[in-house]
Amino acid sequence: MSKKLIKICPKCKSTDISPDLSVQSYAQGSFFNQYKCNDCGYNGQFFPEVNEKELKKTSKK
Repeated sequence: MSKKLIKICPKCKSTDISPDLSVQSYAQGSFFNQYKCNDCGYNGQFFPEVNEKELKKTSKK
């Protein structure tokens, strides 16, 4: 059984993450590895991935 990893925002801990397809990320040359948090607006390359089970455990606290 493979573990499902989910990206989380390092700023607000949201899981509502999507690829950043903006003109700015394209101009920076990081079009394919930029992500954006749809909750707080944070964008960047570093979005940690956590195991789905661990995410559920921490969100209950």
